[in-house]
Amino acid sequence: MRRTGGLAREDRLRRQADFSRVYRTGVRAGGRLILVVAARPGNPGRGRLGVSVGRRYDRSAVRRNRAKRVLRAAWRLLGSDRPAYDVILIPRAPVHELRAPAVRDELVTLIARAERKLRS
Repeated sequence: MRRTGGLAREDRLRRQADFSRVYRTGVRAGGRLILVVAARPGNPGRGRLGVSVGRRYDRSAVRRNRAKRVLRAAWRLLGSDRPAYDVILIPRAPVHELRAPAVRDELVTLIARAERKLRS
């Protein structure tokens, strides 16, 4: 059973090899709230999302999971503006500063910057 509002399986980066490829070949664009790592998709025409929130960000699993939820919510708020790239989102700001609308606004800017880097 699929939850409503979640990301479909094919819309997520799930394998370690996919994350490694994006980190190795991708371009980075950083803002105050998040860091975006974007790479050309492994499956052309369909971009996928990965969220990376390590223990270094916060030792509390509850706060790390909240950060992941906020980042995924901001991604869903993009709607049809989602890029056709594989993207990893990494939070930079403390979890209490992350709000989906603010992250979404920064995400639009950072994705545009990453797309320019990928084209050049």
